[in-house]
Amino acid sequence: MKKVSAIIVNWNGKDVLSGCLQSLLKQEYEDLEIWVSDNGSEDGSQAMVKEQYPSVHLLENGENLGFGSAVNRALEKANGDFFLFLNNDLEMRPDSIGQLVDLLESDKKIGAAIPKILYHKDAQGSSHDDRMLINSFGVLVNYTGVAYPNLVGEQDKKDLSLLETACGGIFMFSREVYEKVGGFDEDLFLYHEDHDLSWRIRLGGWMLVATPKSVCYHHYDFNKGVNKFYRSEKNRLHILLKNLECKTLALISPALVLVELAQIVHALTHGWLKLKIKSYFEILGQFVQIARKRRKIKSFRKVSDKEITRLYKGSIAVTGMRNPLMDYVLSPMLSAYWKLVRGLI
Repeated sequence: MKKVSAIIVNWNGKDVLSGCLQSLLKQEYEDLEIWVSDNGSEDGSQAMVKEQYPSVHLLENGENLGFGSAVNRALEKANGDFFLFLNNDLEMRPDSIGQLVDLLESDKKIGAAIPKILYHKDAQGSSHDDRMLINSFGVLVNYTGVAYPNLVGEQDKKDLSLLETACGGIFMFSREVYEKVGGFDEDLFLYHEDHDLSWRIRLGGWMLVATPKSVCYHHYDFNKGVNKFYRSEKNRLHILLKNLECKTLALISPALVLVELAQIVHALTHGWLKLKIKSYFEILGQFVQIARKRRKIKSFRKVSDKEITRLYKGSIAVTGMRNPLMDYVLSPMLSAYWKLVRGLI
């Protein structure tokens, strides 16, 4: 049996962390080690782990390093053949880890395995009691880099099959994949780091597959704070510049400009215009790092952008951002342009 290292990043998440750890300790898969990489929590999280979960490995980072850096610290110490990354507000069914391992071992072309995520019954804004609404079954990605959960808010379906997709919130991959494409990009700090890693896994020639047999529950709380929009938008541009070929960037540049104009309007009307402008200057300041990352990616890239963009969507449907301008103007325009240029990539 191969060892699995489950890695959880925590920052002041004591209220949900306990449920996450309990669900991991109840897993039927036997060869499992659990790591909590704590980013300087001040809510008693570290003491709770030490006192109530002595078998859990605790990394005390002392400060908020960001999600990617915290995961990478654990990756350097973990002993697993497979690595499972999950947010601290997720709880897994007892057979979930075993199902993910089985999927990875069933086909060497699968580089990452992703469970189905249902809303937890205590999720903010949920009115259901049976935990049967889907939070995500994989992640859909628009060609401009906007990523959003698949099947969000729909009733759980018994006839779901394996789905080639992108990662978000929780996924498992092997040490072999990690050694080839690396861990999380620490420059991203927070948001899109999972999208970036899933992109690199695909660039390395592997598929990412979601399975309905592995299930977890999410204490979901959608955050509309301006800092989330700022970091998410900055990182979206960062990973586009980092991972796409120059030809592809040139082809989609009119659509990127359109999305940026829409985001500037959103920033102006929602009070984060200064942060949006700040993000552009920060991207300019990261060009040296981005160029270095592009060279590294080129060293292990096995597939072209034509294959990468095969799964990309023309439309955008992001929970919490739906409005008439998005649904009836921006999204149709992006879809039309994608039909025009995708064959040229």
